[in-house]
Amino acid sequence: MGLSFFFPALNEEENIAPLVASALEVLPRFTDDLEVTIVDDGSTDRTGAIADELAARERRIRVIHHGARRGYGGAVRSGLLAATKAWIFYTDGDRQFDLTDLSRLLAASDGADAVVGFREKRADPWRRLFVAWVYNRLIRVLFGGPWRDVDCGFKLFRRDVFARVPLTRVRSNGAFFSPELLITLARAGVRIRQVAVRHFPRTKHEPKGAPPRVILRAIRDLLQLRLRLWLGVNHRT
Repeated sequence: MGLSFFFPALNEEENIAPLVASALEVLPRFTDDLEVTIVDDGSTDRTGAIADELAARERRIRVIHHGARRGYGGAVRSGLLAATKAWIFYTDGDRQFDLTDLSRLLAASDGADAVVGFREKRADPWRRLFVAWVYNRLIRVLFGGPWRDVDCGFKLFRRDVFARVPLTRVRSNGAFFSPELLITLARAGVRIRQVAVRHFPRTKHEPKGAPPRVILRAIRDLLQLRLRLWLGVNHRT
């Protein structure tokens, strides 16, 4: 199979090279047809420059630069739209996941359109764990579905999913992008499976967390989606 792998990165200059090296070591075990895309979301450190240096040395690496920060959802959207292979796999740029766990997603991919990870033991501070616990339950109450970890940054999709369900239907570009994507795909009949993956403490850079404005924007996007669904407003196509 052909595999497009990408990750969003915001000020991750110490993580970029090790993550790319891991991708080039691990992912060829699963495919002979690989592309790696780094989405630099308006970084102000050397993230973009390092990404360009890596791409200059390796033909399988591409870089997408956002001149201004678009947010996590905007970066993931860019990676999904840029993918050219039959399967799309993405993770976060903070190296809190092990790429070998792609084998867990692939093992569950037969007959599925998407396989999404959930962190079996999340390695984050208690405050983030509590917020995530509340957030996931709120999503289940408001939208239904058996979602265990809507924001887990370890996901695998068949690329043709986005021909059937265009990304224009997902309006958020912020922190609510991942939940809205899953909700939108599930409502369109996309077959999604959830698989446990490992999660590790961050070793480079401080956790970025979510500033109040990001949280407020996510709540706004969540409520807007719930209102559109209640009112039966059609998604954009």
